[in-house]
Amino acid sequence: MEFIRFHAMRTSVELAAERGAFPVIKGSIYDPEALTWQAPQPLVPFSRNYGRPPVDWTIVTDGIRKNGIRNAAQTTIAPTGTIGTVAGCEGYGCEPVFALAYVRHVNDGGKDLKLTYASPLFEQKLAESGLDEAARTSVINRVMAEGSCQTITEIPEAVRYYFVTAQDISSEEHVRMQAALQAFVDNSISKTINFPNNAKEDDVANAYMHAWKLGCKGITVYLAGSREKEVLETNSTAAAKQEEPAQAPRPEARQTTPVWLKETEEPKPIFFQQTKKPRPRCLMGFTYGVDTPVGKTFVTVNENGDAQPFEVFINTAKAGTDVAADSEAIARLISYILRLSSPVEPSQRLQEIWRQVSDLGGGRPMGFGPNRVRSLPDGVAQVLAEYIEERSERLNMGKPPRVDQITEGDTPTPVGQAVDWVKEAEPSAMRIGDFCPECGHASLLNVEGCRKCYSCGYSEC
Repeated sequence: MEFIRFHAMRTSVELAAERGAFPVIKGSIYDPEALTWQAPQPLVPFSRNYGRPPVDWTIVTDGIRKNGIRNAAQTTIAPTGTIGTVAGCEGYGCEPVFALAYVRHVNDGGKDLKLTYASPLFEQKLAESGLDEAARTSVINRVMAEGSCQTITEIPEAVRYYFVTAQDISSEEHVRMQAALQAFVDNSISKTINFPNNAKEDDVANAYMHAWKLGCKGITVYLAGSREKEVLETNSTAAAKQEEPAQAPRPEARQTTPVWLKETEEPKPIFFQQTKKPRPRCLMGFTYGVDTPVGKTFVTVNENGDAQPFEVFINTAKAGTDVAADSEAIARLISYILRLSSPVEPSQRLQEIWRQVSDLGGGRPMGFGPNRVRSLPDGVAQVLAEYIEERSERLNMGKPPRVDQITEGDTPTPVGQAVDWVKEAEPSAMRIGDFCPECGHASLLNVEGCRKCYSCGYSEC
């Protein structure tokens, strides 16, 4: 890692001579006029260099004093578990292998696709160790269950010495491995400390404190079997989950026979008319934009004959996110209600929909006073209110009442002055993303190959 860092910085100094230093170098540790950066030192003195060419840090130091440096940061160790597996590498960044054999869960169109992985190098070494086929098969079956080979005495000690997994080393060894590399990495390192499922709070606290004392910029800890759904797990972890007793159903979830329905009686069939009106090939519509706590939202209301509202579309976020799914679900339910065969005209149904979804509060409202948008449904309700008023004006029905003055059973009558229901809301200072499963805020974003919540710090990795 020192060799990599040296040449990364040396190249950055050469780029600075050609293109100039990074813009805010003055006052930083790399300021040529007041250089405070010092060449990195190993955590412990090297005992071997494994034939590595020598490095001369004075070249970098003199280069910075002369030309500055092009890059404020040069090195990091990113999460490379999946990439390493796809490439056939049996090592993940600075991590030991998770297990010699494990199950990887892949989301295949909503279905759980289980992919079984076994170390090809481990299988090769077993064949070279002189074990017969029956013994190798027995060893592989045990490794498939446990993930590790350290307790299998049939395997030669030399093989067990080299094939060490993440669960075979202590938390201190995990931390010291990261710290040894952190000495030559100026950004953070993607590193996970794998704890057994019986680890205590003190074990986790000690790992974090040890990492802080050794200069690590951040670590991740993970307890085996701590989540209901895990991307990687051994067969023993999966079997332990299946052995857990199923929880008894809640009283309200039990199926009971109504007291008024005798055992000898059969339910009478109920006949309905056509469920919903068919959609014409072409419809005219109106699109409104409103800022909501989950981002800019566009609401489209389409009309059919007699200028009656027929369907609603809501576009909030990128496809595939929870926010987009919730938006589409709200739009589909509103559209279904409007298209139902009913003697109640769609415009009146839309007013009832407004009553149901308006003023629904969320965890992160926007704006103040009349511009306040409490949640995505509240933003949609404000758009529907604006549409209802504009539709009334288009049909020359006079000034409609303010929707907040309409109560159940009222017939709209032209009173008062129409108001602007939707105004530009103040932009949110929070980053807008998907819904966080931990805190519920719409601030779950993809960061370095993993989804992280900027409200509560939750991470899927």
